[in-house]
Parts: sequence; structure tokens; C-alpha cells
Amino acid sequence: MEKDKTTEIHNWMKSLDDDNKMRFAINWCRIPHTLFNVACSIKGGHKELQDVNWYKIHKSRDLGTWSHGGKVYVR
Repeated sequence: MEKDKTTEIHNWMKSLDDDNKMRFAINWCRIPHTLFNVACSIKGGHKELQDVNWYKIHKSRDLGTWSHGGKVYVR
């Protein structure tokens, strides 16, 4: 279940608009918990963001592409 939830949230992050992707990209260099905090501020709830492997998402350094097609690079 954790794997599916992690994949679902990671795909959601990669599908966001550029402004919200920027919020994640700016905070990526910090601890994985920061990604959880940014996700909470966008989604507004904690319940669906629980039991997600935030470390796995953080370690992947993958946030997809910008709207113009360029890769989103995170630190």
C-alpha cells in the first residue's frame, strides 16, 4: 500500500503547475519532511499524505518537467 500511495503522490507532484512545482523545487534541498510540509500547504490535508515514503520521493530528485518541456532540476 505504501508503494502505491508513494507513487500516487509523486505523480501528483509531477503533474502540478509550474508555480507549485517551484515551491517543491526550492525546498527540495532540505530534509524529506519539507516536501510533506509543502504538499500539506497545497493539498490542505494531512490524511491522504500519511504513509507516503517521502524519503524515496526526495531521493529520486524527480519532479518531472516544466510546462515548456524542460526538466525540473532540484538541488
